[in-house]
Amino acid sequence: MSSEEGEKQEECFFVEDYRTEGCLCAGCCEPITDKYLLEVSGRSWHAACLRCCVCQLALDREPSCFVRDHAVYCKADYAKSFGAKCSKCSRGISARDWVRKAREHVYHLACFACEACKRQLSTGEEFALHEDRVLCKAHYMETVDGATTSSDGKCKFLFDFG
Repeated sequence: MSSEEGEKQEECFFVEDYRTEGCLCAGCCEPITDKYLLEVSGRSWHAACLRCCVCQLALDREPSCFVRDHAVYCKADYAKSFGAKCSKCSRGISARDWVRKAREHVYHLACFACEACKRQLSTGEEFALHEDRVLCKAHYMETVDGATTSSDGKCKFLFDFG
């Protein structure tokens, strides 16, 4: 993940008491006098205070957490908030999903279908993105009244998976 946008995955580290003296908790702003504290993204936390900012899941026993703009997230809420979403159904796309990509759009495989006839498009089949709608070749041609070329004579919108 890119840290230039303020996002990164962090590991939670337990630190023993010799470093807790004088530390303030980033969650409650109280001094940390416990034997252990957690360090995430350069900030110190009481174990009980490190929680997901969305669902309040305690993160002290989780293997990792995510930080974006100084807010701490559990893995699930980070994916819901900032992960890739299908351009058709708007549901999240996970690393194990099969997808189709067209320009800046990403679709679940099952969602990649012609808007006009609802037919799922296959590998190698020509399609078009017209006004951010996926169209099979036949419905694209129908939509633009048979015009398939731009002023330079090249196909402007048709793509294929080939």
